[in-house]
Amino acid sequence: MLPRSLVGACVSIGLIGCASATPHTTRSAISSSQPADVVWFTGSSNIRAFKCSSTQVAVSAEAALEEYERTRADGVPAVRSAAMAIPIRSLDCGIRKMNHDLYVTLGGDANPTISFALSNYQVLSTGAPGSVRMNGVLRLGSTTNYMTVHGNVIRDADGTLRLRGERMIDVRDYGVHPPRRFGGLLKVRPDIDVHFDVAVRPLVDPLGILTSLLQ
Repeated sequence: MLPRSLVGACVSIGLIGCASATPHTTRSAISSSQPADVVWFTGSSNIRAFKCSSTQVAVSAEAALEEYERTRADGVPAVRSAAMAIPIRSLDCGIRKMNHDLYVTLGGDANPTISFALSNYQVLSTGAPGSVRMNGVLRLGSTTNYMTVHGNVIRDADGTLRLRGERMIDVRDYGVHPPRRFGGLLKVRPDIDVHFDVAVRPLVDPLGILTSLLQ
């Protein structure tokens, strides 16, 4: 089991999230044959690597119906706002005690959710996959930081858009100091890699206006 302070350094990174807009859990809206939404992060100390993940990912995206020219140019439905979030309690590091320590270290009772709220975005390429640059605010515990995240947009066989990407985070930016233990024998590296693979369904477009522009 990793020391509690080590666990805190490991997780002070979870990307994800979303502090604006009430998210809906997209995973409940997709069939079992489709990949589940998932967010995970990896890191290491000088002794071992670790990985923690969650499939309880909530995604909210509001379609910008008036941006039909942008939809046509970008090749994907234009979005006015978007956000993503995961409950800290859902993070699974493979060890029950580590999961508990992680929750306590992150102050899950007071701040139960890690969130990312989109401020603006730019589609950089419209290939298969397309690439997008997203600017937004990541909230972890009581700390919020503005950041840029790059991702790829892939269209599944059923037409569902999936957003995949990763972002390295320095946990020290969130007030977490990677611990040293056992006289410096254990050293946690401050850089954590956050990965995400989620479905994005812009709401609300009941007439299929944005989708029709892409056909």
